[in-house]
Amino acid sequence: MKNLFFTFMMFSLFSCSDDPVEDTTTPVSQNTAEEDQEQVERSVEMFMDCLQVLETGDFSNLLINLYDNVDADTTDFHEIMIEAIENIPNYQPLIDLDYPNEPFNIQNYFGTYTYNSQLETWTTEESNSIIKMEFPMFTDSNSNDTSISLSGVTEVLLDIEDPIYIPTSLNLIMSHNDQNMLALNIENVSYTMSGEIPVPNDLNFNIYMNPFTHEFSIDKINDDLFSFGYSLSSDDGGCVSQIEASIKLLSTDYENLEDTDIDYISGSFTSNSLKLEFNIDAEYLFALDDPTVIQINNFVDVNVFEEGVLLGEIVLQEDADEEYSLHMNFMDGMSVNVENFIGIGIDGEEFTQTLEGIFARYIDRLDDE
Repeated sequence: MKNLFFTFMMFSLFSCSDDPVEDTTTPVSQNTAEEDQEQVERSVEMFMDCLQVLETGDFSNLLINLYDNVDADTTDFHEIMIEAIENIPNYQPLIDLDYPNEPFNIQNYFGTYTYNSQLETWTTEESNSIIKMEFPMFTDSNSNDTSISLSGVTEVLLDIEDPIYIPTSLNLIMSHNDQNMLALNIENVSYTMSGEIPVPNDLNFNIYMNPFTHEFSIDKINDDLFSFGYSLSSDDGGCVSQIEASIKLLSTDYENLEDTDIDYISGSFTSNSLKLEFNIDAEYLFALDDPTVIQINNFVDVNVFEEGVLLGEIVLQEDADEEYSLHMNFMDGMSVNVENFIGIGIDGEEFTQTLEGIFARYIDRLDDE
């Protein structure tokens, strides 16, 4: 089932709604299978290009440069700067703070803290609304070229078995050379307790990693229906990927939920002009201990669209040697093994190698640890 797992890993970026109703007005491709396969391959290539832009973006480059600078530092520059924080008067209460078992109380630490690399000390200016730290990023920085600010923090006690405080709103910004590089914005966290289980009602937050913004959301539509969302978009709008998902439950006994308590999972993953719509009839599929290929195909639907035009569907096949593979059935009746798609390859090897190449800078550094 290795191929099945790989494809569901790729296509588990879903956008979902209630029980799907087939739209008979959906335009259907009039192209040949070869033509539509090329469209899918181009979309896969565009998606990988967007990941490469993400990996070579300003924030990623800054992170790599910082790693290399710290790794090559023989003067303990960064270590001394961090240890000097302990001498800031406002820092003293943090030493004994047992967060998250007690509240952070951000107002106790409001101020602008500026590092003097010559004196190896931090100075403090008062503030009534923000924590801001200004410091040099690199050992050869000629000024305090970096700042991190934290504001708008609210928190609430999460009354689980071991109660902790969690933020319900927060705004954190890191800038370098007056350019925002990283930001975390928690817009809202709302939940209700079901026994000892926190059940989200509404959760929204986003993370900016120059030049991309990641947005996350969870919403409780009603007690047995939840929607999930994720989107990735670049500053120039050239790369847009979106996931939305819905899960319908058969039970609202949240403390004792099992996979057999899921009614259905439906969704879609959109990357630029490519869209994969996905629906699992989980109530029936998850009740089977060892589902056959026919049963899987009956209870799992994956349809492929390009610019709103239906190109075909993804199905599971089994050969005489009991080897499994995923095929795309095109609208002209042709069936093609997904492994033959340019950019995917056998067992996803091509796809995986491309990913490894894109993130090689991180992989190589971690391998050296």
